[in-house]
Amino acid sequence: MWKVGLPYMGKVLMVVRILPKDSDTDLDELARAVESKLPKDVRVSDKRVEDIGFGLKALLMGFLMPEVDGVGEALEQYLSTVELVGEYDVQSVTRI
Repeated sequence: MWKVGLPYMGKVLMVVRILPKDSDTDLDELARAVESKLPKDVRVSDKRVEDIGFGLKALLMGFLMPEVDGVGEALEQYLSTVELVGEYDVQSVTRI
């Protein structure tokens, strides 16, 4: 589908599992920290808590973004700078 001279831009959903730096970190606080300064055109579509085991929990977050080169990489670079994020893992990327 085309719009007045511009190509139709699809959207991408990236699901990321985020582990806090400290097991005592409140996951709501972690989610707020991640959402506070997202890269341009990236927004959170969903978030939920995942039990890992032995009392450890992770945050699963879905991020919607335009299908443009570099946006996913910008999100990953951003996540690596968030103070409360210990590590993250991209679970899936799909076009919607």
